[in-house]
Amino acid sequence: MAHRIAQWSVGNIGRKAIAAVRDDAGLELVACYNRPGEKTGRDVGELAGIGPIGLPVVSTIEEILAAKPDLVLYMPLMWDVDDMVRLLEAGINVISTANFITGYSYGKDEQQRLHEAALRGGVSLYGSGINPGFANIISLLATQVCRNVEQITMLESVDASGYASPGTWKSLGFGGPKDAPGLMEQVRKRSLVFADAVEMMAKALNAPLDDIVFEGDLGVATEDLDLGYMQIAKGTVCGMKLHFIGISKGKRIIDVGSMARLGQHMEPDWRPLHGYQIDIKGTPGVHCVVEAVDNRTTDKDFYTAMPAVNAIRTVIEAKPGLVTAGELPLICAAGRTG
Repeated sequence: MAHRIAQWSVGNIGRKAIAAVRDDAGLELVACYNRPGEKTGRDVGELAGIGPIGLPVVSTIEEILAAKPDLVLYMPLMWDVDDMVRLLEAGINVISTANFITGYSYGKDEQQRLHEAALRGGVSLYGSGINPGFANIISLLATQVCRNVEQITMLESVDASGYASPGTWKSLGFGGPKDAPGLMEQVRKRSLVFADAVEMMAKALNAPLDDIVFEGDLGVATEDLDLGYMQIAKGTVCGMKLHFIGISKGKRIIDVGSMARLGQHMEPDWRPLHGYQIDIKGTPGVHCVVEAVDNRTTDKDFYTAMPAVNAIRTVIEAKPGLVTAGELPLICAAGRTG
């Protein structure tokens, strides 16, 4: 029997997840939620760009619960722990890409609340995505050749000019003054999911952490930038570089970093790698660069959606509670060859 899947949110990433679920004969899309608005009642397939499938978008959690899915792909821009708890307590597995890997960024109380809800429901909760998510798992896999590991450094480095989400960029201070009061703390809080990744990696390595610290810097535009979806004035923020660093026994053992820039005129002129650079200091050391390349499309939203969709079967079979990549079997694109 096919696993019954519900989609939560029909945004950029949600649309790609819907298409991928429909492509898989072992999965059945039974419901789709989006917050009340113009998408309510519209055909899910039309919104996802795959043609009508006879399934309307619903706007209440009760309608999702009534569909009795085995698993919800939870992909809103802003999460609601109350909704996640209701899904888990109802016996529905959840895979989230909504700033979630371990729940560390939600706060310890909410993290524990979600774990206990999953235990009560007898289901699993898993966080995924491209980064954090896939990139951190690749970093862990690279340690397989190591006799000892002193430090793992992973840096995401991209020119994100094509990511047309002004709300996202403005929430990180892009387009505003670099010296705005409290800006770096705002960036830290908005990026805390990277601390989730540090926690997940440390747990997989059996390396208890003393602390997770944040370091960050901002780049400013050296010319006025017109990105089409957003204008950035000369002298305002157009790039950021941040690091969340796991400290164990007084040493920096895990460094999860991200550099993103908008436009071609910035100081400092951080040059993007357009991928993920992983460096392991140990015996032996490891250096690798990972880039997702698709000759048929430049749509990067698939890269976030697919680690979640490909994890569906593994998460349904996992132990109840909050689970992380280090506790699960290998997740790959099973059934998607050819």
